[in-house]
Amino acid sequence: MAYSEQLYGIWLSQRYAEDDETPGRLLTHLRTPSAVYRAEKELLYSLGFSAKEIRPLSAKSLEKAERTAETCAKLGIEVICRGDRRYPIQFLQLDAPPTVIYAKGVIPDFENEFFISAVGTRRNSDTGKMNAHRLCFDLAAAGAIVVSGMARGIDSVCHMGALDGGGFTIAVLGCGCDVIYPPENSYLYGKILENGAVISEYPPGEEPMAEHFPVRNRLIAALGAATVIVEAGAGSGALITADRAASLGRTVYAVPGPINTPSAKGCNLLLKRGAALCTGAEDILSGYELTYPDKIKIERILRKKYFIGDYREKDGDGEGLEKAASGSGVDLSETKISRASELQGDERKLYELLLKGGASSAEELAASGVDMEAAIYKLTLLEIKGYVTLLPGGKYAVK
Repeated sequence: MAYSEQLYGIWLSQRYAEDDETPGRLLTHLRTPSAVYRAEKELLYSLGFSAKEIRPLSAKSLEKAERTAETCAKLGIEVICRGDRRYPIQFLQLDAPPTVIYAKGVIPDFENEFFISAVGTRRNSDTGKMNAHRLCFDLAAAGAIVVSGMARGIDSVCHMGALDGGGFTIAVLGCGCDVIYPPENSYLYGKILENGAVISEYPPGEEPMAEHFPVRNRLIAALGAATVIVEAGAGSGALITADRAASLGRTVYAVPGPINTPSAKGCNLLLKRGAALCTGAEDILSGYELTYPDKIKIERILRKKYFIGDYREKDGDGEGLEKAASGSGVDLSETKISRASELQGDERKLYELLLKGGASSAEELAASGVDMEAAIYKLTLLEIKGYVTLLPGGKYAVK
């Protein structure tokens, strides 16, 4: 029976840990997973592999690989094997490149597109969120594809900023690409699939585990032509991504922060150690515009009006309101316009609920008729815009 290279690739990926260099060395010598599957021990010994390194290859059953392939077909997940033209060429620079990549969404041209990796802490400040959103909005507006990890905090906001900027974004997961983690990101996950992709070296159904994320970070670092750390504490996992990027010869950028802010200490430390200063997207893009003239246009940033989420500020709205009022004879000099009037849809509903009911959790607000996942996404947007703040204990309150 003839099997596909993808099936043999899945089989090979199941024989070793994700950060094991052996599969990469095997493929360097033998080119294809099927050739590795059929290779005799004597050949592998002659190529310099030890008995310990080739012992996992003795398990020749393809049943587990077939089940994974069937699951992928059912869920619409692409299996991209090393050697496939769609495989991220950047991963070949790694000591342990993934044997296969599982992907869902709109898969970009990894060889020809321009990628910037942007990551940060889960324990972000309000300023960090605003910086992440604006930076990635501008990167996307200029033509870059933003890569991040869809984690809580800064990573999620980086994806949101790229989407709002009208661009594409790639989420590299530390679990199967059919597993939404954190679970409150299901709304964001759907948005990413419409305008980008989620990718993972873990098979479908693989749950997130703590040890997956440092390993995953090498993929985020490899994909980007540069990596920017938007906000990170001294012990943040984002610093692992920075180290990985530096080891690959990528430029590492860091956004500075107040010296007394814990969530800025990691970025300030990177700057002390020689990271490039980032105060805006132009700082990053200016070094690549000539290299990628067909992809990067910094002037697009100026033409793209900045906005957050589903709300676009309309030019002259304030003037139009005053003109309409003057024409009707209404005196607005003593009238205070509610900030809720600036919002639309679920954002306005959530804001008004907080105004009337006080501090509330996302669960409590969702009980009023807003979809839970959408509520969390919209509350994050409201937080970035400065309408609400997240209190200790997970409740939101009007600022």
